This record gives sequence, C-alpha cells and structure tokens, in this order.
Amino acid sequence: MITREATINDWGILESFFKKIYRENHPLQNKEFWEWQYGDVNFGRSFICLNDNEEIVAHVGASFENDLAWLMNLYVEKQYEGKRIPARLFNLAREYYPLVTTAANKSALDMYQSMRWIRYHDLVRYVKLNPTITDVSVKNVCKKITVQVDSFLNKDIRYFMQPGIKGLLFEDGSKAVSQEIMGGLRGLDIVNIREFENKAWDLGYLWIDYTTSWNDTKTRRLEKNNWLLDYKSVVPWRLNPIEEKYFCDISFLSEEPLNKELIVKMSHSDHGRVGSLNKSFL
Repeated sequence: MITREATINDWGILESFFKKIYRENHPLQNKEFWEWQYGDVNFGRSFICLNDNEEIVAHVGASFENDLAWLMNLYVEKQYEGKRIPARLFNLAREYYPLVTTAANKSALDMYQSMRWIRYHDLVRYVKLNPTITDVSVKNVCKKITVQVDSFLNKDIRYFMQPGIKGLLFEDGSKAVSQEIMGGLRGLDIVNIREFENKAWDLGYLWIDYTTSWNDTKTRRLEKNNWLLDYKSVVPWRLNPIEEKYFCDISFLSEEPLNKELIVKMSHSDHGRVGSLNKSFL
C-alpha cells in the first residue's frame, strides 16, 4: 500500500471515498470545498493511503494555522484497521507542522491515548438567546429567519472563503458566521461583547454562540454578560440536521506540549463547520 499527499488530480477517487464514508451532502463531497480546505499548501493538505487497486482506503486531512497541523477527517476502512496506517499518514503531516486535533470520536481518542498524546480540557461553547424570546424551546429558537446583512458580508478572510459559509465582518472588527437557516449568529472573533450582542439582536438573530478553548479568558466576560454554557441552553451543537440535547463535546489533543497562550478558534479545524452543504453548492 502507498501513502502520499493527494492533489486535485485525485478528485475522482477522493469523491468516491468521501461519498462512501460520509453522509449525503457532506462538504468534502464538493470539489470546490476540498480545494478550499486542502488545495493550497499554505493552508492545508490531504493525505491518502491507496490499496493495490489504487483505491483510497484511508485518509487524514490537515489544516495549517498557528504553525500547527490540525488533523481532521481521519478514516480507515475497517479491513485495513490495525495496520498502523494512521501513523504513516501522520508522518506525512508532521513534515509540515507539529500535530494537533479536535473533535476526535471514541475510537480516535483510544488511538491517541495509545500514542501517548496530550489531552486538554474540551472546548467550551457559550450561548445567549435574544431577550425578546419568551417561549424558549428548540422549535422557537432554532428556526429559519430573514436578516439583512449584505453590508457586512466578507470574502477577504480565508475562513469566509469556504463554500456554504456566509461570513460577516462588523464595524468593530468582530467576525461571525450567519446561520440564519437556524436563526443564529456564530461568533468567530468577538471584539466587543456588548456591541456584538446588540448588533445580533438589531439584525433579528434569535441566538448567538461562541466556541473557544478553556484558557480563553474572554469567557469570564461572556459569563458576566449572562452567556451560558450550551448545555444550560436549548441550542444544540449539531444544527444541520438538528440533534436536540446534543451539546458541545469537542475534544482537543496534541502530540507534543503546546504554547499555553494558544486559544483554539472555530477556524482552526473542522469543529466550526455549520453542517451539510446546501444542494446549491454541490
């Protein structure tokens, strides 16, 4: 078996692999999205393992940010498990930057534990509801709304260039993703909390959220402004499709010790995705 970097010339076998392992309309089944995520060596790479029939049997991706390789989309077909394929793929990613990952599932956590990786406090997600809402329920809070945000749309920031994302840049420099199909505004970088809240309510959003690492001291100010950890709210983590009562459980691990000043943002890995791509993007 061969392990190597993937390129856009591999799109045929990549698409077949992603359609086999992921739900319908997963972002990686879209060529434009794959090119955004892994097509530019300055921002990411995709690593694959091929069998003798030149079919992909394993994959891991790496997003490059903060001089780290953020691993994601790790998958090994069942009949190839136990052959140390992830280690071979990780070796390729490590040639670029030290390895970190978020959002590992149970089997991946077991693997990283066996590899003696370092696990940190899970990421935290804070939520605040529009104060005009009186009957608080998932049905009343997580629903499609119409907002006028054209004057704030931004495609200059790399994270906002990905297909399916409606990125907003506000006057104070705060950045957010508009997910009006579910009624929410998702903070990427909040400069002034009060201004961010007021702007969201003025525009008509029903809820706002912000996901970060435990060492982000901004969370203290969020709590003072009555933001709640998501499990104390009604807005679930998985919104496309909605999974009620499923809240943020995003793990954070690294192969080697990290600078304690590092704060994990939505843009660092794929834990910030807003779900399936609309069919118009496919």
